[in-house]
Amino acid sequence: MKDVTVSVVHASGPELTLECLESLDQEHARRASVEVVLLDNASDDGLVAAVHERFPAVRVIEQRRRAGFGENHNTIIRATESRYVFVLNPDTQVPAGTIDALVDYLDARPEAALAGPRIRGFDGRQQFSALRLMSIPVQLAWALSLGQVGTVVSHGETPKPVGAVSGCAFLIRRDAFERAGLFDEEFFMYCEEADVARRLERLGLERHYVPTVEVLHHRLQSTVDMPERRINEFWRSLELYLERHHAAVERGVLRFLTGAGYALAAVAATVGRRLPETARPSIAGTWDERAYRLHARNAFRGVQGPGLRELAEEWNRTSAG
Repeated sequence: MKDVTVSVVHASGPELTLECLESLDQEHARRASVEVVLLDNASDDGLVAAVHERFPAVRVIEQRRRAGFGENHNTIIRATESRYVFVLNPDTQVPAGTIDALVDYLDARPEAALAGPRIRGFDGRQQFSALRLMSIPVQLAWALSLGQVGTVVSHGETPKPVGAVSGCAFLIRRDAFERAGLFDEEFFMYCEEADVARRLERLGLERHYVPTVEVLHHRLQSTVDMPERRINEFWRSLELYLERHHAAVERGVLRFLTGAGYALAAVAATVGRRLPETARPSIAGTWDERAYRLHARNAFRGVQGPGLRELAEEWNRTSAG
């Protein structure tokens, strides 16, 4: 039995997926035994042929229909055997030593079911790597601080228990994942990591953030050209997450606080855009007024249009087979 199955799902952008596989292939001194399994989510972009040619050791699962994040990774998990599963986005690169370090970390800590590395962008900026799970105090702090405090806890250099880690890269014990029920396939995309974290928490298992190792990530590459669909899909998933894990009154408060946070951020972005460049705060470059307004709309009025699921369903109706 292998130590680790690296689970990678490809949907589009073959260049990034090939770079991800290259980063995994370049490490020759790895101690843990690893198999890389790639599921092609009906991409039809030549990726499968390129993988067979360049990375013959990578096992490829060719899927003729398009499915969601959790369902695709579950397909890989059910088709493999290993002590651990390394869930990995295809728009990432994995530096040498990362997988060994995460395996060593979990081997030494039986109380932890999952470990997530620091996620860093290719611009050098740290991305959201570890989060608190949603609660009214956490979401209130997040809203009033325009997202600067409350939710994100991926600061510091010392490994620690956290609520959840980024879903773009994490190592999880297979037996714990199976006890928790794997990914909930009703989530098409987004919030899966928080849902898994809640179910692990109910089993008494911890989730740890390990900033001493890192994975590089091209953020939002798979949906960068579809901001409204992406936001609609996020809110569908968030509503499902709230329904799964929070009582009715708490759901309403959390939805309101989240919408209020985005509405405040939209106002701040509007005002900030009009300030002289020398007076703008350093985070102004990351503000997206239109996205904040769409988030606020969906929070207060419900999802107003199609998301990413509909794109996959339309492709399946017209192209599959």
